[in-house]
Amino acid sequence: MLNISNQNIKSLVIKNQELLNLLLSITGLEKKWQKENFLEIEIKKCFIRGELRYSTVGINLANLISNTIKLNKKMNSFNYFTRIYPMIHLSEDMSEESKIHFDQSDNNDLMTCWLTITENEYSPISILKLQNKYFKKIFSKIHFPNLLMKPIEPKIGELNFWDGHFLHKGNYNYSKKISCAYQMKFSKNKYNYEFSIEKKNEFESESLNEKENFSINYDKLKKLTIKLNQINLKSDNKELLLKTFNILKEIFQNKNMPISFALSVLAQRIFVNGKKFNISDYLNKSLLYDICSILLGCENLISYDRMCKLSKKNQFNFIENLNKYDFLKSIPTESYELREIIKKNNL
Repeated sequence: MLNISNQNIKSLVIKNQELLNLLLSITGLEKKWQKENFLEIEIKKCFIRGELRYSTVGINLANLISNTIKLNKKMNSFNYFTRIYPMIHLSEDMSEESKIHFDQSDNNDLMTCWLTITENEYSPISILKLQNKYFKKIFSKIHFPNLLMKPIEPKIGELNFWDGHFLHKGNYNYSKKISCAYQMKFSKNKYNYEFSIEKKNEFESESLNEKENFSINYDKLKKLTIKLNQINLKSDNKELLLKTFNILKEIFQNKNMPISFALSVLAQRIFVNGKKFNISDYLNKSLLYDICSILLGCENLISYDRMCKLSKKNQFNFIENLNKYDFLKSIPTESYELREIIKKNNL
């Protein structure tokens, strides 16, 4: 595990903190998690995560982190980096505690950068003391006692790096405060599940009235979720796609990358937790959000991967039909990342 501290990063993290507080105010997100409000809470959390990812201060932080590690020899072989990927844990948030896992999903050498955005009153992450890349799959299935886990208490401005084989877990937030952290991926080659750029480049931020845009985006997301809830989830796949398309076209006239990201993460959260938290027809509900995410910007490519897997399972080809409904020209069909996902899924 590699640690780097930087005063400039600390200053920019504080600006991200300020934006987080503004977005918490706009959404009215409560500090304490409640099981019965799982879906409402997730919509707010995912909206905030998307806006942080595409905010000027979030983009500036990603670029600064990339520039900071350029002189570190241990990071020389990692040529690409992604945008920040925000994570939010409410007080007593049962939906966020994770099992031991590792980040590597293919043969592309990977480093994760993890940094806290909030001052925490608990340890947000723990690492396994027994690290072995060759047994990581076996270790990730074992429930280790706390004696073998090392809690990490990161400081503001401190970057924590680990490779894709490193075993770690997110901890339950037993404090009374909201916790927020960012992660980024640095990889040897292009990263398949998020768009990445070379370290010699920087992500660009749009020049706009962000505060006003946050409220507009949140209103659009609320309107979208209300209308999607009116769809009969028992409809066949063709009908689900058509109804979702018509709703999107009514609300959005342009691509919207923050909301595209928010909807992809929301789809994943419902897909993983829907059964546990009693969300009715959670698989089809997750499907609608994935469709919206792809047609609004195809920002988080795990949604496209899920559509590929569904196309293989069902007689309905989502990939082919999504291309027909791509009214905003959001799907980069010729990109390296999408070609790799299609190839991996044998489509």
